[in-house]
Amino acid sequence: MKYAVISDIHANLEALNAVIDYCVKKKVDKYVCLGDIVGYGANPVECIKKIKSLKGIVLVGNHDHAAIGITDITFFNSHARAAVEWTRDALSEKDVKFLTDLPFVAYEGDMTLVHACLDSPEMWHYVLNDTEAAKNIELLDSLLCFIGHSHVPCLFQEHYNSKALFDFMTQFTISEKTIINVGSVGQPRDGDPRASFVIYDTDSKLVSFERIDYDIKTAQQKIIKAGLPKILATRLSIGK
Repeated sequence: MKYAVISDIHANLEALNAVIDYCVKKKVDKYVCLGDIVGYGANPVECIKKIKSLKGIVLVGNHDHAAIGITDITFFNSHARAAVEWTRDALSEKDVKFLTDLPFVAYEGDMTLVHACLDSPEMWHYVLNDTEAAKNIELLDSLLCFIGHSHVPCLFQEHYNSKALFDFMTQFTISEKTIINVGSVGQPRDGDPRASFVIYDTDSKLVSFERIDYDIKTAQQKIIKAGLPKILATRLSIGK
């Protein structure tokens, strides 16, 4: 079975549509969304609708919870806070209910799925180095754990010297416990502005890291027209 694992869409409809179109061509069987459907971008309602239409597995992210008043935004930077407050006004009661009901963690076959981390997933800790990864791998009961949150694609393995493989190949066959960060569909932060996600083939245990071009200019224009902070549009061009 072939899964598309996406995360951190951040209300970027242009990026999400491009990714879905690509996945259809690749004959993906099922979609997994690791959260942060909303926040930063100008199309939160449309992105929620699109994710729901995929009928896949959907988890909650910190910006999703922030937008519905569950996560404290005191420590968000001013641009993120402005986006959260704008998003709150845009969401319908149905949208709020959908985001409220999303789980922190899910399990599917040999996959464990979470937005940020297995260690207190509701606290939104980052997995950025081998120490944090090792702690999460100890909690892992399946072969694979897919995460998002940092917007930087990478992977950590149980018996690898470095564990953090930032210079990975585009494809990896998984044979031991592995944590994979799929990057961000709607707001990459690794210096590559293309949408980032993963396709996982459960039969071959092959993980493919994917990068897809999308209509950045339209996404930027929408952000500016909505009155959101201009920096949220600017950063899409540089992937930071």
